[in-house]
Amino acid sequence: MEKIAVPTGDVVKDMDVDREEYLFFLLKNETNEFTIGLGDILECLKFAEEQGEVPELPQEWWWKMSEVYPRLETYVDVPEDEK
Repeated sequence: MEKIAVPTGDVVKDMDVDREEYLFFLLKNETNEFTIGLGDILECLKFAEEQGEVPELPQEWWWKMSEVYPRLETYVDVPEDEK
């Protein structure tokens, strides 16, 4: 079994307007290097929050993050006047 992936310390910013991901973190394990986007990390954080594994973040914070990562609206109750 491969060991858990760890961050390499490298971050890639990609401001391509056609993409939903803007910030990528490079990870590696014994045999592979790969990236994970900040949007994916935020989705995992929201899931962990809903499972009670991490403390809840303020709803306003999630609303602001959903402005940058619109796919978070699936997980966050954004008021109509905030959309």
